[in-house]
Amino acid sequence: MTDPALFGILILERDPQTFANLPGLIQVWLQDAGGFAAVGLVVYLLYALRSPKDQPASSKARAPVTMWMLVMGMLSLLCYASYIAAWSGGIGRDTVNMVPYVQPGETIPYFPPQFALQFQPMFLMFGGLFALLGIGQPFVMDLFKLRFRRIWALTKVGFLETWRNRMFWVFVLFVLPFLFPLQWFIPIKAEDQLRTTVDWTSLSTTFLLLLPGAIIAAFSIPNDVKNQTIYTIVSKPIERFEVVLGRFFGFTLLMTVPLILMTFGSWLFISTTTIDEKAVEETQKARIPHRGQLYFRARSNEYRGTNVGREFDYRKYIAGSKSTSERAIWAFENIPAAMAGTDRDAVPCEYTFDIFRLTKGDENRGVDINIRFTAWQCDQLPPSVRGDGRWQWADSEKEKQYKAEREEIDRKLAKGEIPGVSIKSLDYALPNTPGWKYINDLAEKYGFYEVASVEVYDYHPSGVPVPAGLFRKAREGTPPTDKEGYRQPRVQTYVKCISDGQMLGMASGDLYYMEGEKTFSENFFKCAFGLWCQVTVAIGVAITLSTYLAGIISFLATLFIYLSAYFVEHLKDVAGGTSTGGGPFESFTRILGTDTPTAQLDRTAGVKTAEVGDIAFSWIFRRYVNIVPDVYAFSWTNFLKEGFNINFEYLAMNFIVLFGYLLPWGILSYYLIRNREVAA
Repeated sequence: MTDPALFGILILERDPQTFANLPGLIQVWLQDAGGFAAVGLVVYLLYALRSPKDQPASSKARAPVTMWMLVMGMLSLLCYASYIAAWSGGIGRDTVNMVPYVQPGETIPYFPPQFALQFQPMFLMFGGLFALLGIGQPFVMDLFKLRFRRIWALTKVGFLETWRNRMFWVFVLFVLPFLFPLQWFIPIKAEDQLRTTVDWTSLSTTFLLLLPGAIIAAFSIPNDVKNQTIYTIVSKPIERFEVVLGRFFGFTLLMTVPLILMTFGSWLFISTTTIDEKAVEETQKARIPHRGQLYFRARSNEYRGTNVGREFDYRKYIAGSKSTSERAIWAFENIPAAMAGTDRDAVPCEYTFDIFRLTKGDENRGVDINIRFTAWQCDQLPPSVRGDGRWQWADSEKEKQYKAEREEIDRKLAKGEIPGVSIKSLDYALPNTPGWKYINDLAEKYGFYEVASVEVYDYHPSGVPVPAGLFRKAREGTPPTDKEGYRQPRVQTYVKCISDGQMLGMASGDLYYMEGEKTFSENFFKCAFGLWCQVTVAIGVAITLSTYLAGIISFLATLFIYLSAYFVEHLKDVAGGTSTGGGPFESFTRILGTDTPTAQLDRTAGVKTAEVGDIAFSWIFRRYVNIVPDVYAFSWTNFLKEGFNINFEYLAMNFIVLFGYLLPWGILSYYLIRNREVAA
């Protein structure tokens, strides 16, 4: 009953951000952005209050200190002092967003932030909120002085000046190699043809937009100061922050034009190019998957899956044997109405598993697995006897009724007593055939369906059809809740490996149900929005830095911050103290002592000093990680090339995250341009 068509492979190390994550994201944003705002507020107040009273009136206007700022600063200081007191006393720790302990070298799992009501996170949140309200008061007040007409005039000036710049058009020459099919230059597997083409076009578009965007934004204001053209602008009745906004909107608009042209050109190129049928079937679509949460169970409640020692520990493994009780279980708490519609005959269940072979096995064969689908009314229990690999129904009488009814139908099919059905057993029933009706009826009556044996290959996408009646059954009533308040999932999918001497690896994103499907073209243009967000981030950071730094320094700093985003996992390891061999001071100690990264060091004075240095270094690193943009949240290339739909909810969250990231940079640019001496 295996569907021979190929499906997509999508590694989800972290789920995309949704509206459900918004409260937690706002709290974390207030804590992080507010922390930097508190430092900026203290520095600004010290600078403004220490300024001589007999300074010129123009200088005083650039450094106002209001009673609101002082009050907010005091409230922020009070909140941070309360946090330090609570932290010192171990009171009100954040138990919602605790990072699980991992061994050095292991990947820290990502969990979306959740809103925490404990004292410590709330003190940090309100401390950051008051700091932002204090430092942002002059910024907000001056926003009312801005005029759209002036900003639009400056936007057009920035756009036209750069459009006439010959350096901008040099990058167009790099587009020429991408106008030809990639398979002309390198050999590509048939099923990977579209994947590789999408990767190549995405990489080229990113390079051809990010680099010139950062260069133009970083050198614009410094060049205006160097060429003294900015004196003409600031002498006019405009706000200085309007110059920053005009440059930002102008350059963003400028880079949007080639992005639209390159996106449309790439789409036209892919649409008119002959793509292999395997690649079309596998990736030239936009699946709408319904995903669940993966957990592992066996006869022992402590079983959490097996780590086979691979460096990329994205997947956990279950042992293969007919007598094993180990199961990988996907829990689906909600079932969309589209999956349980009366007009729907079957719902595809698609999966991609990894095979870790303990023995050679049979030549040219994969691994056999058993898949069981159950609604919440058909609860399953692990075996209680060692060596028994069968999971039983919680309602044994209901199980007997199901087996008896199934055997009766198979007996009639074997004797040809059911007119219009040619199969000899329900094991051979396929969707949209008369025999599948009996599968659907049984699934809707008992909430149970099982594929006894299906062959899978290593990283080879495949799938099986599941009767829609099972999902209609699962949507009936309300699942029970246990003593701890955990509600039973509406549907659970159990996977068992039945091939001896093999291990089957899986992650949460490796199995899903197909809720629906959209077009590849729509998905292609939605993917471009994520790239637009990345370009906007680079332009915003570069313009902010250029308000006070030289052009080359602004560009290099922007490049450093942006490139750091691609190594953020390593930075988090260093910041969290989970990198193999310790932090930089401990690693340097190991080098001097010729010790291996995993060797146990003696507790000497030098080692203790190195540990203190690493603690301080990790604290600085954690602050720096908060500055680095989350570029992976804006990247949808993997969704596009593997044929998975990019929800509009994801794009809306991209815009919210983009605004939240650029807002602190905007406030910083406001103060920098306001307090910079640019008069002739």
